[in-house]
Amino acid sequence: MNKSKVRRISALALIAAMLAAAGCQRPVEPGTSPPEPAEEMPAQSEPQEEKPAAPAFTAPLTGLGIEEEAKERPIAVMINNFSAARPQSGLSHADMIWEILAEGGITRLVAIFQSESFDEPIGPIRSIRPYLIEIGESYRAVLAHAGGSTDAYAILQNKQAGKAYLDEITNAGSYFWRDSSRKAPHNLYSNLEKLREGADKKGYKADKRPPMFYFEELSQKAAADETKESDGDGAESSSVTEGGAGTAGSADNAGSTDTAGSTETASATSVDIRFLLKDYVVSYAYDAQEGVYKRSINGKPHIDLNTGEALEAANLVVLGADHQVYDNVGRLKINLDKGGEALLIRGGEAVRARWERLDGVIRIMKDGAELPFAPGKTFYHIVPNSPSFAEHVTLG
Repeated sequence: MNKSKVRRISALALIAAMLAAAGCQRPVEPGTSPPEPAEEMPAQSEPQEEKPAAPAFTAPLTGLGIEEEAKERPIAVMINNFSAARPQSGLSHADMIWEILAEGGITRLVAIFQSESFDEPIGPIRSIRPYLIEIGESYRAVLAHAGGSTDAYAILQNKQAGKAYLDEITNAGSYFWRDSSRKAPHNLYSNLEKLREGADKKGYKADKRPPMFYFEELSQKAAADETKESDGDGAESSSVTEGGAGTAGSADNAGSTDTAGSTETASATSVDIRFLLKDYVVSYAYDAQEGVYKRSINGKPHIDLNTGEALEAANLVVLGADHQVYDNVGRLKINLDKGGEALLIRGGEAVRARWERLDGVIRIMKDGAELPFAPGKTFYHIVPNSPSFAEHVTLG
């Protein structure tokens, strides 16, 4: 068979196949359109979760986001911390709390209220000392107290000084009340509404804002530290003893859980602070999930009577200061100007630092720069420098 004949037979076979395929199709009825090809359904994407809008404002003393600007002048309340006064009320709403010695080894609390509004009681409220005035005024706060030492009254009642204070005994008794369920003198209370009303009636300026503090998310800090280490600048933070505990000052104490000596950072998931009395120990346990330290006194949770929950803070600060007894009552002079050793404890870690008083405000410094707080509340503790700063703090 020649090639041309083969090509003709192949062409005829192809035509026959095409006609057979066309015969299998359904004929289109007259007056109708051929069916349109089915549309392909687009792939459905996963619904995107809407992120909540960031709060419009930031609280100046906590670094936390808030929905309304915190414009109120701070109120600094002197809180009794004698055992018979515990549990106290209102402390969970304070932005910052200072614990510092008064007479007889008992500590007093200075609670700074600014960013939160609440109706519940604050107290028990007790007397004021010159160094407590310094702490409260560093926040440009109105001072709330009941009585005071002779030296404190000399400062407050100096008309030329123009101090803003509400004293239950001498000038503002109607803005406080006694709780009959507790024994005097551990039963004096007020609340923010009454204290702000009293400050307004006294004509104290309401537009004084607190100083600003530096806050930084711990995740941001960790990223910055990793960058430093990759550049060879992070060796300083590695001088932590084996097991994660800090050392005390001497080689004899290497590996102990006492801090404040040669190390720059140390693990701090538990913290014990002693002031003067051996039977008074403030402890904190770190809750890594919440990022806060929960406070105990002598092994028992230190609760707010209003909430029934333990006090907690994102930041703990321990400062060493010179203490001097100057009268037979045991009253103290505490030097809040000199500066000295400090620990900043946050995120399960303690950082050795120094404290300085700059423009009237105590700042926590390292290598000439202010250390950032983690967003949240802060508890300060001022301990004596004797016998040594290190002996007042234990980390674990």
